[in-house]
Amino acid sequence: MNFFEYQDKARRNSGVLIALFCAAVIGLVAITTVFVAFLASYSDLRDPAVDTSLVGIIGHLGWDTIAGIAITITAIIGLASLFRLRQLAGGGRAVAESLGGRKINTSPDGLAEQRALNVVEEMALASGTPVPDVYILEDSAINAFAAGYSPNDAVIGLTRGSIEQLDRDELQGVVAHEFSHIFNGDMRLNIRIVGLLHGILIIGLVGSWLLRGSYWGGRSSSRGRLPVFAAGMGLVAIGYTGTFFGNLIKSAVSRQREYLADASAVQFTRNKLGIAGALKKIGQHTSGSNLQATNASEFSHMYFASGLKARFGGLFATHPSLDARITRLDPQWQTGAYASDSTSPAMASSDSAAVSQMHSPQNATGGITATNTTVDTASNPYQATLADIVEVVDNNIANPSHQQCAQGKVLLAEIAAPLKAAAHDPFAARAVIYGLLIAGEQASEHREAQLDLIPKIAHPAALREFKKLAPEMTQMGTHLRLPLLDLCIPALKSLAPQQFQIFKRNVIKLLRADGKIEIWEWALYRVLMHGLEQTPDRHRKLGARKTSTKVLADAHQFLLATMAHAVSSDYLTAKRAFEAGLDLLQMNAVALPARSDMTLQRLDKAVAIARDTPALQKPALLKALATTMSHDGIVGGREVELLRAIADCLDCPMPPLALSDSELVPSSTAAMEETA
Repeated sequence: MNFFEYQDKARRNSGVLIALFCAAVIGLVAITTVFVAFLASYSDLRDPAVDTSLVGIIGHLGWDTIAGIAITITAIIGLASLFRLRQLAGGGRAVAESLGGRKINTSPDGLAEQRALNVVEEMALASGTPVPDVYILEDSAINAFAAGYSPNDAVIGLTRGSIEQLDRDELQGVVAHEFSHIFNGDMRLNIRIVGLLHGILIIGLVGSWLLRGSYWGGRSSSRGRLPVFAAGMGLVAIGYTGTFFGNLIKSAVSRQREYLADASAVQFTRNKLGIAGALKKIGQHTSGSNLQATNASEFSHMYFASGLKARFGGLFATHPSLDARITRLDPQWQTGAYASDSTSPAMASSDSAAVSQMHSPQNATGGITATNTTVDTASNPYQATLADIVEVVDNNIANPSHQQCAQGKVLLAEIAAPLKAAAHDPFAARAVIYGLLIAGEQASEHREAQLDLIPKIAHPAALREFKKLAPEMTQMGTHLRLPLLDLCIPALKSLAPQQFQIFKRNVIKLLRADGKIEIWEWALYRVLMHGLEQTPDRHRKLGARKTSTKVLADAHQFLLATMAHAVSSDYLTAKRAFEAGLDLLQMNAVALPARSDMTLQRLDKAVAIARDTPALQKPALLKALATTMSHDGIVGGREVELLRAIADCLDCPMPPLALSDSELVPSSTAAMEETA
């Protein structure tokens, strides 16, 4: 099963989960309605002439009253769920901060945090996703989590115990496990579960408030307190019964996904003993994986290992047992044979080697386990083929291979140390983005216009950084542009809203410096905005209906036409490439739009619409774009950037292809007129 099949399955699973919770809510509403109706008619029921059966109670109150009670209870549950989901609207950041996490992307403190950040960055670059925010929880337990609504707002949370007690292979296994949750669409489902459970819990909370009210009532109100006490007890019983079944559903859904994430982590790192070792250390560690945060139970289904002590014989366990998970990874392991907890922390035994790696320009990131894998970008200038791209689309979208994980390490090591340091600083990261937009231009009017504009629009501090980094930017290989941009994302997310809007306007001004925007410039801009803006630009669709097949087909055709013009300035050559893409999508031949029709506003709109393409149809679209791109048998770096930008906007994280330091052959970049 590949990424697209998992995405389709995740949507179906979301529907099943919501159906189960809806059934639980309906049952809860029905029971609560009957209970409230009984309380409302209690005084009348003492009359022997009144029918005390359920039908009698309903008849006594009337269907209008019963319906009103049911609607009120449903509204209370719904509003409570929406309120909690609203609190978590910040996605992964909201979850991490509610658990007391501290973001370390811009300022890792100490060797352990630096190593953890390196591991996360390597995995992100290998998979083609924006680098997620990394949070440290000051907890001695060994645990981790991934949270967010999408890869663009995902965070990776790691406890202090995990970054200090696990060695690098084990930490890689844990991080790869969490990336699997990001790729498989688990995160959005996890946050929805939190909101739905909170709505069910509200009935019990109302009951608790009533109980407290009856307890603190005055002596003179003792007779009046009894009905309040009874109402509170009844609602507590009903509410926590609903929560009981809700937690059962949550646990059942969560357990099976943990096995899948373990298997994916092994595939990413090609080292099953890494993640197995992490699980064994949890078993031997005095704190295990049990978190101390006050609201740890609310997010129990998000953790790498169970964050709570087992209750009711594991009935509510959100994770399979450690023994079961370890045995799947290491069949030779003797069940329950955890090592003693007398071993020294992993960091203490390898400080000197890790320090050497941190300060070595050639090995600044350490290394992903890469058995029998060598990636030598200096001596072997790679060139992608259509077969390479098809392989990536079929098997590696959000599912990087072992070799690609190794390449992520190489890419991170190839980026010059000053650029890497700048990418982690909010002020300097802005200068890096400005440099990425300008460095791709050689001597041209556009470049001169951009260089003249920079002093007028950039913050003085950013301008100083830009000038300092300019030599490194001009010497950097084109294959490092998107990885460097991805490294900048966490730092740029730290900008205040006003700072971000100014930065965004400055980027647009640089793009429009000479009245034109080139395709590759748009690609960088769209990847940047897709990573920084928390909500997709739905307004770019200009009211187009996502359910319309014709609208989707038109968007697909426009993307193919854009790619055709990007790879060739000759109309007939571009037309043949365009028709090859249409043929793969089994679309009727249509005339290739003129280059003058390829405006950036239309491209933005087409990408926004294409984002609604059903998951199982996205591979065909990406392959059609690749077919168009490589129709002449030549694939250049800028065309690959365009393909990866479109894939990114379609929520299909595409690992970097092996390309040379510069384009192997000249390619047309198809400047497009940009109207204000």
